[in-house]
Amino acid sequence: MDVIYFLKALLKKKWLIIISSILAVVAAFFFTMNKPKLYVSSAQMATGLTYTDQIRLRDDHVNMFEVDQKFESLITTITSPIVISLLSYDLLLHDMGGNRNNAFRILKEAQLNNPAYKNADKQKLLMLCQQKHDSMQMLSAYRPDERELQEVLKIYGYDYESLKGQLIAARMNRTDYIDLTFRSEHPELSAYIVNKLYAEFIRYYRSQRSEQTVENVETFAALVEQKKKELDTKVEALRSYKASEKLLNVDAASGSELQQIKGFEKTLFDERSNMNTLQASLDNINNQLSMAAGGKTVYNTSANGDIISLKRQITDLNEDYVKTGSTDEALEAKIKGLRSQLQSKVEQMTVTSGKNVTNADELQQKKGSLQAQIKATNMNIANLESRIASLRGTLGSYASKEATVGSLQQEVTMAQEDYNKLKEKLNAAIDNRSAPQDGFKQSLIGQPAIKPESSKRLVVMGLSGISVFFLTTLAILFLEFIDTSLKSPSIFERSVALKLISSINQTDLRRYSILNILQKKDSGNSADKKQRQNTFRELLRKLRYEVEHSGKQIFLFTSTEAQQGKTTLTQALAYSLSLSNKKVLIIDTNFCNNDLTVQLDAKPTLETFSIPREQFSIDKIRDIVTLYPSEGVEVIGCKGGDYTPSEILPENHLLNYLPELSAYYDFILLEGAPLNDYTDSKELVNYVQGVIAVFSSHAVLKQTDKESIAFLQDLGDKCIGAVLNKVKEDYLEL
Repeated sequence: MDVIYFLKALLKKKWLIIISSILAVVAAFFFTMNKPKLYVSSAQMATGLTYTDQIRLRDDHVNMFEVDQKFESLITTITSPIVISLLSYDLLLHDMGGNRNNAFRILKEAQLNNPAYKNADKQKLLMLCQQKHDSMQMLSAYRPDERELQEVLKIYGYDYESLKGQLIAARMNRTDYIDLTFRSEHPELSAYIVNKLYAEFIRYYRSQRSEQTVENVETFAALVEQKKKELDTKVEALRSYKASEKLLNVDAASGSELQQIKGFEKTLFDERSNMNTLQASLDNINNQLSMAAGGKTVYNTSANGDIISLKRQITDLNEDYVKTGSTDEALEAKIKGLRSQLQSKVEQMTVTSGKNVTNADELQQKKGSLQAQIKATNMNIANLESRIASLRGTLGSYASKEATVGSLQQEVTMAQEDYNKLKEKLNAAIDNRSAPQDGFKQSLIGQPAIKPESSKRLVVMGLSGISVFFLTTLAILFLEFIDTSLKSPSIFERSVALKLISSINQTDLRRYSILNILQKKDSGNSADKKQRQNTFRELLRKLRYEVEHSGKQIFLFTSTEAQQGKTTLTQALAYSLSLSNKKVLIIDTNFCNNDLTVQLDAKPTLETFSIPREQFSIDKIRDIVTLYPSEGVEVIGCKGGDYTPSEILPENHLLNYLPELSAYYDFILLEGAPLNDYTDSKELVNYVQGVIAVFSSHAVLKQTDKESIAFLQDLGDKCIGAVLNKVKEDYLEL
């Protein structure tokens, strides 16, 4: 529904849209009529950026963003103020300092009389221009002579803004070329500018790069010298420390100490094993001596003792071998040797009577021998433990020195790396200075254009018409969208929950009275005004039809707020009813605004009329009414004031006799005060048979309006409906 409404709204304003578009096309035609003819020249320059990186570009990891960034930087330099300024100097020297016949631009009379040009010292300006061109410097606005030169450049149209506005510098899509394009009124000027722009850019670029290269070489040379001194200092510090600590090779010394400790620990292990064997043999001899002292016979069990000792050693060594993961080859070899000894002892052992018996002297002799061996073994163990402790202390000293040497060596390594990097950069800068500076080359020389550039007048006119067409359309839609007033019947029905019984169009009531409009006294009006007045009459007849067929006679016209058109509508309806031979009584009950009484020049008798019911007669009513200019319509006015009907009307007032008056009058029309601000209409509802609400199409619903509408809905059948007043004819069908 909203889409249809907007489409109809656009159709109603179609002539505005069409006329606006036509005016835009006409304006574009006149604006482009005197547009000067422009000649375009183009030059191309090869940058060499992609050729230089041709091998690298075959790599899948090429950074295209870096390539685009280089082109952007190059284009920015070409169109920079300094390069354009160099071009400006050259153009001015060409036109002012050269042959006047070869000048691209010849000043007109008004330009020659310009004080900035007329009062300037031409020779001095040309010398300054040549100086700035040779030294590649920009003009300063703080120096009077340079400011004068800037003004002269503007007069010729050779200033930065003028040249930059007609210049286009851009990379040709995904190529190695940059296109330089310029538009001017002179074909040779356009060609000269694009060619000279390339030359001035190359001159400036190579000058800047040469200066930068010299600065880089000097900077890197100083840094290399500084890093060389730092490296020599750190190398000397490392050498001095090694000499003071007598450390030629810390790693070799510490490795030798570790090997000695391992050898001594292996020997210590063997000595302790041998000590265990000797101690077991000594314990066996002591047991035999005890038996001999007790008078017992002692057999030679030395072989048995040796076998037991060997088995014990084999068991202990097997446990150690398993704990080391069965990977210690030395333990494995020792176990095999002990097992061979055990097998030999078992084979030598024979049980022969007489030979196995020994005496106490032999036992004492063996005991002494074992004690001597045990003492020697203890001395060996103590000596080995002392040597191992000494070597471990020496190894700890080596670790501390090694940490110091490592720290100094790391500083030397870092200094060496920094020195090597800076030396590489210095060599690169030196090579770069001797190598070609760039790969720039002008691949296409700019040529003067034979024909001027197309003015594209038709395109401009078409775009202007289309643009204005869409802008006007959007403006109309936007205004319709933000307009929340009840401007059309369709919007009223969606916004107000009341039956719309009629819509009344807006007509000119300032120049013509209601009677003149309804009596068709409009022969002097234009055709448009006649149409509006005819529409007003037809719409009013529809309202009259609804009133006549409502089955009611007494009506109250009210509204939610003031200035909705109740007074005019009441008069128009009364006159329209009289045209159909109906007798109508109008009662002004709008005490807050008695416009109806004033406009109809009625007698203000409503507040003072009071008569007992038994004395009521139609003749007494005839005494207080005022006759309307049209036959069949009578009016009763009120004085008006800040009061309500219940506060001002006396006992036995006129409104109590409305049912009796309905027998004499066909219709009785009352006008009430607005519901939002006053309670008059709410009090008058009890005296009437039907209520008609009047809404202006210009009104915007507020919260108070919604509350008043809810009151009208609560009236039920007594509320006949609503009238949408002051509707523009364009919106009647929307």
